[in-house]
Amino acid sequence: MNVLVWNCQGAASRTFRRTLKFFLHEYKPSILCLLEPKVSGDQANDICFDLGFDQWLRVEALGFSGGIWVLWKDVLQVATHRTNPQFILLSIKEENSQPWNLSFVYGSPDHALRQYLFEELSQVGLNLQGPWLSVGDYNSVLSINEVSSTNLSSTRCAGFRRWIFEEGLIDLGCEGPQFTWRRGLSATSFRAARLDRALSNLEWRLHFLDARVYHLPIVNSDHAPILISTMLSHKQSGPKEFKYNATWASHPEFPNFIKNNWNSDQSLEQAKKALATKLQSWNRNSFGNIFQRKRRVLARIKGTQRALDSHPRTDLIKLNNKLHKELDEIPNQEELYWFQRSREDWIATGDRNTGFYHAATAVRKAYSKITRLKNCQGDWLDSDEDILDHITQFFRELYTEEDSNIVHTTWSKTFPTLHKTVWDYVNALVTPAEIKLACFDMAPFKAPGPDGYHAGFFQQN
Repeated sequence: MNVLVWNCQGAASRTFRRTLKFFLHEYKPSILCLLEPKVSGDQANDICFDLGFDQWLRVEALGFSGGIWVLWKDVLQVATHRTNPQFILLSIKEENSQPWNLSFVYGSPDHALRQYLFEELSQVGLNLQGPWLSVGDYNSVLSINEVSSTNLSSTRCAGFRRWIFEEGLIDLGCEGPQFTWRRGLSATSFRAARLDRALSNLEWRLHFLDARVYHLPIVNSDHAPILISTMLSHKQSGPKEFKYNATWASHPEFPNFIKNNWNSDQSLEQAKKALATKLQSWNRNSFGNIFQRKRRVLARIKGTQRALDSHPRTDLIKLNNKLHKELDEIPNQEELYWFQRSREDWIATGDRNTGFYHAATAVRKAYSKITRLKNCQGDWLDSDEDILDHITQFFRELYTEEDSNIVHTTWSKTFPTLHKTVWDYVNALVTPAEIKLACFDMAPFKAPGPDGYHAGFFQQN
């Protein structure tokens, strides 16, 4: 299960919602928490409905800061234990597993109010039993190593450290840039800190041994989204047949490329094959896969922000801003891609919402998939590398010439032996890239019922 938590500092922006929907499509969280959404009332309900979750719970902001939204899928059983202006405490139950506690935190920027958070969010005071995960923006750090500047008073960390010690919580660490908040347009004005984190008690840590915490790139907000994955996952991919991509037409060089590479002297089929080969090369070298390009831009943003954590420089800040602008140009092509994949008529929704096209594509996808194989020793192989090595080794052993010292049985002499030149030919044909399994992990789309997306409810303390 994946949990995504993000201090978005305003959920009304269309640009923010585009980025959020990309993260939702990429990581498929079962639970989403948005902090500081700065939206309330009917507009907040419309945004929650648009995000495609089955139910939601909101605690409105007090004044101009704060506010906590929690949205989840119906695959989970979620019960509300406590709501507070600075946290929401839930009980989570997955199928065939014991329930566990989950708190989403937004610590007030005001030091005195933040002390109330640490007093209220207590296992003894709330009578919490069992595994407990607490994640969010605590607006606090543990040491001077978690800020970019050196002018941090140790007394500002004391309350947060004491609360973690008294509750017996464990910092789950992170993968990605260290700092989760940054601000500044130059090296002199640059500030960064690790204000967001995931903590758990020992029981939760032992229950989810494979849990990982990822700091995603900081885009459309000053804070990084925090992704908590409770189990390891393996994405599998494979070679795909050629398909025309409608987004190519958005490239200014595309018309001239077609004109210069169409051979009218060949038959129609030959010309199409030749053009398809050249288009694939052009797509790799010039246009690029829009999703890979988006991931590459996000990876560069992540790397730039990681470098900024240790060496704030004006050129890195400018590069970070440039990459953000490049990222903003991709959604239009992405929407056109999903529209083509859906094979449905365009629906004028008045918003750039790709959710319908994702769903229509999921309905069309084949169900079959192979996610693991069992080897000769009876062990299950789950990762791409292990499966690929196992299949490659199988074919190598199948077609490799036996050692001359091995005594052949009588029946084996009746079959011709493959010579090395034959194996070289087979090896040239059967490569790891060609035998790698093409696995798809698409769940069937289920249209919402009368209570579907309207199952959200509002609660304010």
